[in-house]
Amino acid sequence: MARRSGLLAKQVISVSSARSLGFVSQLWVDAASWIVALVEVRPSLLSGEAEKFLFEDIYQVGDVVLVEDETVVENEFKLVGLHSLVGYSVVTSRRRNVGKVRGFTFDINTGAMESLELDSFGISIVPSSLVSTYCLFVEDVLDIVSDTIVVHEDAISRVQRLTQGIWGTQNIQGPGGQMDDNGRYRRRKARRVQRQNGLRNSSGRKLHRKMRDRDGDWELPMDY
Repeated sequence: MARRSGLLAKQVISVSSARSLGFVSQLWVDAASWIVALVEVRPSLLSGEAEKFLFEDIYQVGDVVLVEDETVVENEFKLVGLHSLVGYSVVTSRRRNVGKVRGFTFDINTGAMESLELDSFGISIVPSSLVSTYCLFVEDVLDIVSDTIVVHEDAISRVQRLTQGIWGTQNIQGPGGQMDDNGRYRRRKARRVQRQNGLRNSSGRKLHRKMRDRDGDWELPMDY
């Protein structure tokens, strides 16, 4: 499994031209199907106009992210139904506070998400050595209401500790505040991300991915 922080800040390179398309700045998740749907890139890590391409257009991931060619960023995508997740509050169906999302893990080959990484702050750049972090599997999620993730009431009993930091666990263990939105908590029907400019030319042969299975590829000096 890959971590979100392991893909952020990696350079994206076109295989056909060896041209850099920028650096990964965000991952967008379809929370109805819990799949990483889009990859956002910017010319630099701090600024520049964002472009997006389908996660399935990734050819290979190692020290850099490889895509087939520059055309992957020529399509426009709607972000309706997609979420960045980081910073979102996590509450139970009875509105007990569980924590905030600082990252997530997913299958690098398919984009299928496995778990959410939580802490008390939801700020991914805070090192896990300073703040206690926890893991919650996506199977426990009921819905997303605005920027709040609603989980099963008994999900708290299945939260797993990842790291023990200096800053606390009160948000994870205690019954926190309530949601502002009085929405009903139901699972959404799965949706597929659609291209605005049409589907990929069916006559083009898509390269098969050849993914490296190296743990070292997914670690950066600090969490993003």
